[in-house]
Amino acid sequence: MKNNNLELYQKLITKNAHISIIGLGYVGLPLLLALGKEGFSVTGIDIDNEKVEKLKQNISYISDISNKELLDAINTIENVNFANKYDSIENSDAIIICVPTPLNKTKDPDISYIINATEKLAKYSLKNKLISVESTVYPGATEELILPTIIKQNPNLTVGNDFNLVFSPERVDPGQNYWNLKNTPKIIGGITKNCTEIGTALYGTLCNQVVQVSSARAAEMTKLLENTFRATNIGLVNEMAIISQKLNIDIWEIVEAAKTKPFGFMPFYPGPGLGGHCIPVDPRYLDWKLETLNSESKFIKLSEEINFSMPNFVVSRIKDIFKNLNITNPKILILGLAYKPNVSDIRESPSIDIMTLLNKENIKFQYNDPMVKSIEIEGQTYKSQNIDSELLKNTDLAIISTDHSIYNWEYITNNLKYIFDTRNALRNIKK
Repeated sequence: MKNNNLELYQKLITKNAHISIIGLGYVGLPLLLALGKEGFSVTGIDIDNEKVEKLKQNISYISDISNKELLDAINTIENVNFANKYDSIENSDAIIICVPTPLNKTKDPDISYIINATEKLAKYSLKNKLISVESTVYPGATEELILPTIIKQNPNLTVGNDFNLVFSPERVDPGQNYWNLKNTPKIIGGITKNCTEIGTALYGTLCNQVVQVSSARAAEMTKLLENTFRATNIGLVNEMAIISQKLNIDIWEIVEAAKTKPFGFMPFYPGPGLGGHCIPVDPRYLDWKLETLNSESKFIKLSEEINFSMPNFVVSRIKDIFKNLNITNPKILILGLAYKPNVSDIRESPSIDIMTLLNKENIKFQYNDPMVKSIEIEGQTYKSQNIDSELLKNTDLAIISTDHSIYNWEYITNNLKYIFDTRNALRNIKK
């Protein structure tokens, strides 16, 4: 390890480094607070002025972090700043990129955020610095996309000697409290071995276990395998749910019975579709990369087809229910808008797809979600309705789309005529 890298290494392991984090969402903000509490000087950068101003006023916009938790964390950090500009890059020892990498309207990867962030940080001298990418990208992106962007504006610098570049995918699971940055193993792969060692020095101060892989490309592929595994297995059980419905079999009973096998089976559960920042998105990054190589993954495409069709299946079932009940002009209540329980995140939420389909069918609906106060569907704003006996008794059918733990299912079931439970939320309710 050369002297400049050795100096950076010492700064990181002794926590005397200044770290800038670009992107203060569900990944970047908790990471900033955790690093700050470890003793690092930290600056959070986000182009969203509203987020920056809220943080300066100790107001959280993330459901996993309360205002009190945010204030308590900030009060324990000796040096923390928030900004909408990149000025802190100049004096930073490490820069961590945590910007979104969503899909666009054609379901192709949108890498504009990460390109924009890289171009902005590359305007500053990156000599003797570490750049870590946590945003999900396709295999090869760190080396083929991010590295050339940096070198273009820093042509005299050599990666691994003058600066260090690693990919270390986020493994955040919103809405649960057990797995966190400390006890979740951290994957890291650098452009060079020196890069990996420098990156390990940073994350080793925060994480109990850092798992080094051979390259940034290997780290990128690891992230995609993790969530493609989940997406394809959910696709399988969603298809089993469709098959079971045609055979008049309870899929939930089948999964519960199958998981009693102590080997060779891992339970996955059906639902109204896939949502969130990772599972619907990450397999598409791999599929897209294969398309650029004139290849494809039939398995990924098939699971995508099934998972993305589930909102249509739900709406088809709804129409059949009303036809069998001989109900015209039905009134529907959707319970839960977020993509998973106990979060406010609606990214890629199947509930939104269901609402859009109902709107196109001219089927009237209302919704309740204690964590999502309003939503715009095709130009029309819907507000979350308060759950009371009047609302429930005037509802022909309720659709349980997200099983928030705050819901009082016994009260809800006692006041409703019919319920379509897409989440098995009523498994413990006797009626």
